[in-house]
Amino acid sequence: MTSDAVKTAMQFYEVYNDKKIDLLDDILADGYVGHVNAHDIVGAASAKGFIGGFVEGIPDAFYDVHETFEADGKVICRWTCTGTQTGNFYGMPPSGKSINVNGITIFSVSAGKIDELWNVWDQYSLVEQLKA
Repeated sequence: MTSDAVKTAMQFYEVYNDKKIDLLDDILADGYVGHVNAHDIVGAASAKGFIGGFVEGIPDAFYDVHETFEADGKVICRWTCTGTQTGNFYGMPPSGKSINVNGITIFSVSAGKIDELWNVWDQYSLVEQLKA
């Protein structure tokens, strides 16, 4: 049986996969902080801007969650993101190139909302795939 915390974490991937950016308003806590590689993203509005920029550049982005673990009040997901850069991607013009990137996200979920996450993914590989 899937816990409520895991269900909430999986909704985060719906934001990307189903292009439901406004879902962030429902699943992120008021004091949300996302630690994404070397960046801190504070609040739902900032998260919407960051994810919106990602989806603008890679509109067919799809997160395939391979495994989830729940421990010590955290949900851990190992995933792969695939897609094609057909739009502007944080200043990089459309390349038409496909991406395949691996990552792990740790979610802290309280009262049905994500209050913090730590997201580490292969940023170098992504940039190399878009430049190649």
